[in-house]
Amino acid sequence: MSNCRFGRNTPKEIDDSITNITPLNTKNSRNSIWRQFEKFCGERKYVFDGNTSTEKLAFILKDWGYNMKKVDGNDYKEAVIKTMWNVTAKQLQELYFNKFGIKFDPFVDLEFKGSRNARDAKRRNLQIQPEKRKTSSSILTLEEYNKILKIYNEDTPDGLQKMFFYVAGLELAWRGCEGVNVTIKHFKEESDKCGLPTGRIEYNCIFSKTAQGGSHKLTDSKWLATNTTDPRICPVRLYKKMLSKRGKHITTDRLFLTPNPAWREPSSVGWFKNSPVGRNEMGKWTRTAAEEIGIDIKKKKISNHSLRSTAVSQLAKAGVGEEQLIKITGHANTFSIKPYLQLDGDHHYQMIDKLRANSTAMEESNNKSTNCAPSALVQMSKNIVTTSPSTQTPVNYYNCTIINYNS
Repeated sequence: MSNCRFGRNTPKEIDDSITNITPLNTKNSRNSIWRQFEKFCGERKYVFDGNTSTEKLAFILKDWGYNMKKVDGNDYKEAVIKTMWNVTAKQLQELYFNKFGIKFDPFVDLEFKGSRNARDAKRRNLQIQPEKRKTSSSILTLEEYNKILKIYNEDTPDGLQKMFFYVAGLELAWRGCEGVNVTIKHFKEESDKCGLPTGRIEYNCIFSKTAQGGSHKLTDSKWLATNTTDPRICPVRLYKKMLSKRGKHITTDRLFLTPNPAWREPSSVGWFKNSPVGRNEMGKWTRTAAEEIGIDIKKKKISNHSLRSTAVSQLAKAGVGEEQLIKITGHANTFSIKPYLQLDGDHHYQMIDKLRANSTAMEESNNKSTNCAPSALVQMSKNIVTTSPSTQTPVNYYNCTIINYNS
């Protein structure tokens, strides 16, 4: 046995290991963007060698940032412009450092400011066109969400999985593609100091977007808690039921599996096949369910990511602060959650109600001190009965729960 304390991996082995942790989709995307950039430079007769000045490189990136096009000659969406420019700039930076030992930073250096401005100007111009804007997944109202849950029967393989997906996806604020990568190793039943179960299940997706491959710190844990109000949609119960339906033939640790069409047969191996649900198949789940309950998916962008948007919007609506919200979403800062904060009619009504209440309280306070008549605006607000648009009954918005799943 060797007494060597440290490893003996060669630089090549280390480099190979670094390369292997890069997701295949990322590699393919980078290669595709670089090929398009090379074709653009070929048409423009741009040359990359050790004699090309950084001023010339800045001009090339400026030209690319404003004039990149699809193969058919149409413009990309504005968000794609940013991604493609950033990826190209990073690869160009790496190329010149590795091949010629020349250092520059297109994202910071002053001489590349015009390049960055050209990219941003192109994006602003595209944002004027509705079809070119980046659109966030629409939120589901709680009524719509409850209707989706009622579609499925947990006593079937497909129904059980989708019931858990919609409940966990909302309560854990899953990203659109997070469910397809979830494994049973990401869940752990919580115990107290005496080793007794607490009724909660800890969830920590180590290989999530914010902690891919363990290269960053682990994401903060989140928990599935027992729902005593409505056991039918209790995530802890549904999760345990899913585990109980995994036959001995299941070797994959992916949580969501392909349903076995012959699951009712006496000779069947079980509810599920030994293969995960495909990414494309799972990606259609929420959109298909929304269409089934009558949502016009041509007018409203619905995707699995809608569960995340719904969770953030509903929690914000209930008064949860942004600092607490990012603990649930896993974002690094509060700025990142702003696209999720979508204002619906009820939320707007709540804010107007609070505004009127505050205005009335302030005016009454002023009246007591100055004996002045209330303003017309405040008087009008006093005459308006605060009712829910849908129920026409008085509503107390200040004693709301975080999320009410009951319709």
